[in-house]
Amino acid sequence: MRRGGFTMIELVTTIVIMGILAGGTYISLSKLYLKKARSKALSELSFDSARIANQISALLYERVPATAIGYDMTHDSFESIYSLSQQYGILEWISQDFENYKARYYSALIDFDACDKNTLMLTSPDTNITKVLNSDPDTALMFAGSFDEGDISYNSDASDYFGWHGHQASHIFGIKPASKDENITLDTKPDTLYEKYYLVNQAFAIARASDINASCNSLQTLQTTDNTLLLFYNYKPWKGENFCDDANATILSSEAGGFEAAFVNGNLQFNLTLQRTIKNSGKKVRIEVSKEKVVF
Repeated sequence: MRRGGFTMIELVTTIVIMGILAGGTYISLSKLYLKKARSKALSELSFDSARIANQISALLYERVPATAIGYDMTHDSFESIYSLSQQYGILEWISQDFENYKARYYSALIDFDACDKNTLMLTSPDTNITKVLNSDPDTALMFAGSFDEGDISYNSDASDYFGWHGHQASHIFGIKPASKDENITLDTKPDTLYEKYYLVNQAFAIARASDINASCNSLQTLQTTDNTLLLFYNYKPWKGENFCDDANATILSSEAGGFEAAFVNGNLQFNLTLQRTIKNSGKKVRIEVSKEKVVF
């Protein structure tokens, strides 16, 4: 007759079975956790990449097309975005003064018949240049010319067009009021007058921290890693300023695995990659989401 309780064999067998069940449960829970973590990461990265891409697109839409460049900080070299010969980690451009344009403080059009090239005085109907300069006295003027399409013919002097990184700004003119609000006085004489012009008041730059010198003044108040995507703004290359020393900076993302821009089929195109690493069962799983955007 069997006594109450378990025999040693039964006890060992029970423990083994429980261990197998526990192991299976752990594996199942681990896979479930990874699936949930992947789904959450993909959702968050997709939302963030779309948000950031839209922000960048909105800023690039207001660019003066021909001013966009790729810049290599290590070699202090740059090229027009329309004729890149290599990959650059930094994208820069000069922005139109859209705020004052939308407020109808200037028309962006010149009346040739009323201009006086000898005195460097332009007449721009429906313009109040005094109000424009009250908002930013360092606002400057660029004639559109072929810049509307952005496909400017860059020659050996192109590096001196817009004042990038210590170069001259031969295609940007300082301005001041004249006798009437609709009159604009230039600081230097242009080679050619065009009917359309841009007013410009700041430049922008986008780059990952890995492509920027960590000693930049603009970064001193920010905590960054190599994967930090940064937006620099409110600096004026035509005044000898650059994004490293003179701009304001803000973080667009701390999870940027890559940022690339190029001129493709007549349009500016950029690709943004966000990435996140998930730890599971002692292993690291990297999640990536890429967003490509075309800016007209």
